[in-house]
Amino acid sequence: MIVRVLGSAAGGGVPQWNCACVNCSAARAGLQPRRSSSSFALSGDGDSWWLVNVSPDVAQQIEAFAPLQPQARRGTPIAGMLVTDANVDHLGGLAVLRQTGDHAFVIRSTETVRRLAAADRAFSAFTAAPHRWDAVTDGEAVRLDDRLIATAVYVAGLTPGYAGREALPDAVAAYVVVDTVTGGRALFAPVFSDVTAALRDAAERADLAFFDGSFYSDDELAGVDVPKAARSLGHAPIAGQTGSLATLGCRETTSRRLYAHVNNTNPILDPASPAYAEIARYGFEVAADGMEFRL
Repeated sequence: MIVRVLGSAAGGGVPQWNCACVNCSAARAGLQPRRSSSSFALSGDGDSWWLVNVSPDVAQQIEAFAPLQPQARRGTPIAGMLVTDANVDHLGGLAVLRQTGDHAFVIRSTETVRRLAAADRAFSAFTAAPHRWDAVTDGEAVRLDDRLIATAVYVAGLTPGYAGREALPDAVAAYVVVDTVTGGRALFAPVFSDVTAALRDAAERADLAFFDGSFYSDDELAGVDVPKAARSLGHAPIAGQTGSLATLGCRETTSRRLYAHVNNTNPILDPASPAYAEIARYGFEVAADGMEFRL
């Protein structure tokens, strides 16, 4: 299985268009890498691809990765998408992909995510023919192709702000994708508000895992004069006794564990920061656009 990080940042990317924080300024100056909104691509054979989330930056992400570009005059090697949640930074790219012609995508998400997409005119076309949008239940395994099987893992989370930030059981899902030929196992969990037993179990069994790295601390946004806590937005902070680092971190592991969906305010984006040193001490890395893994 090939796994490509298309985008590693939270919504707005790094630099964010209306922000001059330390990280955004460093990215503009070329001192840190630029990052687009969180999304992944995966394939068993290198020819047919699935996306995990569809960011508003999907067009530029496709142009930055030749295997996702059309191989004929018209078309796409993208077979479908696994969608973790209904946040615009994970659904917004569907509006960009509206010129599909006769190509039919297969999209899978929870029922709540499908329902919210169907109610939005920007995305509703993808819930009807020729496309197929299937709702997946907790623990349900679905075959993506001849060698890849994806299993949904419901995780703690909230619906987006435009949908009231409700704590519904199926507001957010993670996905475990297994290559039945190589046995490689990847976990995609870029959004969650708490670490549940199911998420911990999936993490322990994965060869490669991506976790919600939106915010290092719960009050991080106060530093840019935004009076919102990480957990109130549906994101478990990295630091703290109940943060994801303490509950998921493992100093001795052979698996690759990376934080993705990293907000522009997060200090882990600076490799010289104490926050970066702390996650590295627990065996974590920071995902970057263009990273590629083979399992």
